[in-house]
Amino acid sequence: MFLPIETFQHMPKLCDLTLINNRLLRALPELAGHSCLKSFTLSGSPITHLSLHTCRSLETVCFHDLAELEELDLSKTAIKEFPALISELHRLKRVHLLALPKLRRIPWHELQHIPEVLNLDQCDIPEVFNLDQYKLVGSRIHLADSRLFSSFGVKAVQKFVQEGGPLHSFHISISSCNKGNEIKNKDIGFTYRFHHKKPSCYKNIPLIASTFDHQFEQSPHINRHVEISSPEHYPTGLEGIFKVTESLSMWDDVFVSCLTDLCYRFPELKKCILRQCHHMDSIFEANGYYDHGNKLQIIWAIDLQKMTRVLSVKRMGFYWHDFSALKHVHLEKCPKLENVFPANMRLSSLESLTVLHCGNLRSIFYDSKVEDERQFPRLHTMELYELPKLLHLCEKQSVPLQMKKWKKLHFRGCWNLQWLPLLVGARSEKVEVDGEMRQCKKLRAGIREDQISCYYFKSPPPLASFREHVKNKIFLRY
Repeated sequence: MFLPIETFQHMPKLCDLTLINNRLLRALPELAGHSCLKSFTLSGSPITHLSLHTCRSLETVCFHDLAELEELDLSKTAIKEFPALISELHRLKRVHLLALPKLRRIPWHELQHIPEVLNLDQCDIPEVFNLDQYKLVGSRIHLADSRLFSSFGVKAVQKFVQEGGPLHSFHISISSCNKGNEIKNKDIGFTYRFHHKKPSCYKNIPLIASTFDHQFEQSPHINRHVEISSPEHYPTGLEGIFKVTESLSMWDDVFVSCLTDLCYRFPELKKCILRQCHHMDSIFEANGYYDHGNKLQIIWAIDLQKMTRVLSVKRMGFYWHDFSALKHVHLEKCPKLENVFPANMRLSSLESLTVLHCGNLRSIFYDSKVEDERQFPRLHTMELYELPKLLHLCEKQSVPLQMKKWKKLHFRGCWNLQWLPLLVGARSEKVEVDGEMRQCKKLRAGIREDQISCYYFKSPPPLASFREHVKNKIFLRY
C-alpha cells in the first residue's frame, strides 16, 4: 500500500504524524516542505526507505517494529538528540543526519547497534566527500562540539570499533560551523581568524614535498582518522575515540598545548599531522606514567610558532622504547624549536628526518649526559634547510653513532654546523654529504682521520653556493 502524495499536501500545518501497525504500508510520500511537522512516529510497517529530509521543525521521532528498514534520512531537521531507538533497527544499513544545528546529545553508551554507514554532520550538507582521500571506508562524522563524544567510553569501543564493529572504519571531523569567525583563547589572550581552506605547502620546495608525500602515501593503510580544524573551544570528550584513532590531523588550533593533554595514550596512532597549532609548545609529553604506544610511524608538523621540542621529557630514562615504530619525521616553520629528540631514545625504525626553516634549532639529537653508543639502524636520509643556529647533529661529539644505512645528508643554510657525527660499525657505502661548498670544506677539515672514509662530499651545483659571500645585515630574534 502507498499513501498518495496529495495526502500531506493539503495539510500544511500538520504538527504530529503517527502511523502504527500499517502492515501493508511500503512507502511514504515526500514529506519535504512540511515545516510545521514536529513529531513523527512509525511502527509495524515493512517500509525499506524513509526520508524526513528538510522537515525543519521536526524534533521528535519514534520508530518501532520496522524490520525491513534499510535507509533513514533525517537531514535538515531540528532533532536535539540522536534517536537511540535506531539501535533496535537491526537491518538498518545507512543513516543520514546532515545539517543538524540543534543536535546536543549522542547517547553512545545506550546504543546497542548502529548502521554500517553513519553519515552525521552537525553543520551543513557537505560537498562531495571522497573517503578515498584517506583510504577509508565506513562512517563519516562531522561535529562542531566534540563533547558529543563524551559518552563514547570503553563499552562503546568494544561494541562499535573492535572486532569488526560498524565503526571499525571512520572519518571524524571536529570543526566550527561558522566559517570565517574569530576564535579567541582567553587564557593566552590570543585571537585568531580562521578559515577552513587547507593551505598549500612546499610551493618553493617541490622536490622535498614530493619526496615526503610519497613516503606518506606509502605508509600502512589507515581505517580510523580524526581531523580537528579551527575548533571554537578546547576539544574535550574525545578520549575514547583517541584510544582507537590511527591517524590524527590538526590545524588552525589555538587551544591545545600538547597532544598528551588531549589523551594520555594513543596506542593505535600511526600518523600525526599538525599545521598552524600556535599554542602547542610540544607534541608529546613524557612524565613517567605515559606510554605513546609503538605504532606511530609519521610525524608531520608545519608552522607551530610556539613549539620548542617534539617530546617534552620530565623524567629521564623511561622513554627509551617510545617511538620504536617511528619512520618519517618532517618539521617545518617552527621558529622556537631548539632540538628534536633525546639522544638516548631508541629510534630503531627511523628512516628519514627533514627539518626546514627552524631558525632557533641548535641540535637534532640532544642530551649531553649520554656517553654510550647510540644506534639508528634504519636512518638513511637527513635533509636540513635554513637552520642558521644548528651547531651539531648530535649534541656531544664523542658519542658514537651506529648508522649502517645512512646514505644521504642534504643541507642548505646551516652556516654554523660544526662537525659531523662519529660513526662506528661496518658500512656498505659512504654517506653522501651535499651542501654549500664553503660549509662542506669546513666540515671535512674537522673530521678525524679514521672517519674520512665514512663520508663522501658531493660537489654542489653552482646555485647552491651563491649565498656564501652575502653579508647578513638583518637578524631574526626568536
